[in-house]
Amino acid sequence: MQLTNFGEQFSAGVLKKIYQNAVAPGIVNRDYEGDIKKPGDRVNILSFLNDALMSDYVVGTDMASETIVDNEDTLVVEKRKYFNFSLDRLEDLFTYGGNVVDNLLTNRAAVLERAVDAYVLEKGVDAKAGSWVGVNVKVAGSVQTAASIVTTATGGTVTLMFSESVTAGNATGVEQGDGTIAFGGFEASDIGKGFRLRSSATFVTPWYKITSVTSSTSATLTEWDGETTGSDFQEGYTLRGVYGGDGITFPKTGDGNAAILASGTQDGLGWEIQAALATSVSAASVYDQVTLLGEKLNQNEVPDGDRWLVIPPEIKTMLLQASETQPTGIAEMYKGTVTNGKIMRIGGFDIHVAAGSRLSLRAGHSTGSGDFTASSNGYFIVAGHKGFITYADKWAESRVIDAEDQFAKKYQGLYLYGALVTSYGRKLGAILFGNY
Repeated sequence: MQLTNFGEQFSAGVLKKIYQNAVAPGIVNRDYEGDIKKPGDRVNILSFLNDALMSDYVVGTDMASETIVDNEDTLVVEKRKYFNFSLDRLEDLFTYGGNVVDNLLTNRAAVLERAVDAYVLEKGVDAKAGSWVGVNVKVAGSVQTAASIVTTATGGTVTLMFSESVTAGNATGVEQGDGTIAFGGFEASDIGKGFRLRSSATFVTPWYKITSVTSSTSATLTEWDGETTGSDFQEGYTLRGVYGGDGITFPKTGDGNAAILASGTQDGLGWEIQAALATSVSAASVYDQVTLLGEKLNQNEVPDGDRWLVIPPEIKTMLLQASETQPTGIAEMYKGTVTNGKIMRIGGFDIHVAAGSRLSLRAGHSTGSGDFTASSNGYFIVAGHKGFITYADKWAESRVIDAEDQFAKKYQGLYLYGALVTSYGRKLGAILFGNY
């Protein structure tokens, strides 16, 4: 066994082990420009946010020119992990050299892959507003308008006309999709989720992202990609389709530039928060919930290939028990090969398994009648396309040094990494907010 390059062999081995066992390398992309040299370095990711317009050509008429909106996102290499250990008995190194390397590699790899997976999967919260599966808070609205949106330079501000909890079926009532009565206002747990206006006739605006909560009756909104301008925005407004007419079902008021609360068809608006509460996941429901995640991606025209879903071991068991996979199951589910945690393919997704400790956990919207309490915690079970999360990493340094005043050597290494969901990349992901 040669000691001169032991440190370099160790760091290279750790990296290799991570890419065999961790979930993250199987679901991310590395489409960025720039070099990583030290902690805090930044790499750039270019994307084009609006679709190119196709216009009718008229002979003898000049063609209109379109300005394509480009966006450069910056990924910060914000995370740093190091190893620094010593082997203080040289005779043991020679005697057990092979075992020393294997044991240390296995231990360091397991620790590092857990940290990387948890960090990458946490980025799933940046999935596009409207691409969440869970239990929604709904206020139907009636003669009284329950919410209004005023656009701002950065998006918009939504104001609710009340925040309370009343019995289901009341004209101003708040009811979950599963019949649970909930707090009829904003909470910190709603940040990152989708919000939309809806009328009693089921007309709806597009989903907007809740970026901050000012009070129980006020919150700030942005577009799903954070943008405020482009050919697909109405002139003078910083939220797409806030006055309808964008191909969803909400009708325009007049020419689309009149106030959405103008007298007439827009009276009685209600509102809705998407996936405010975690939905229960079981063997009876899990297959349907997986297909709903696929539906969200289909609505965003996400390519069918390279789709993935990361689930905890408990949900893997539910999939194996689901009636849709019986009696013989899906052959792919029972193959022994595991790469980057991938263990099966269902509903168009490559299924990866990660222990629950690697998944983000958050309390749901409060429920109750008068004495509100946070609902049960839910996990962010992340699905997406490989373009969803961009990842950058580098082993910055690896070295072997002599320990002072000891007959020992120290083996040191520094690993740098960062991840980002770009503005455009948000539409390539979806979230199941669930518990089990």
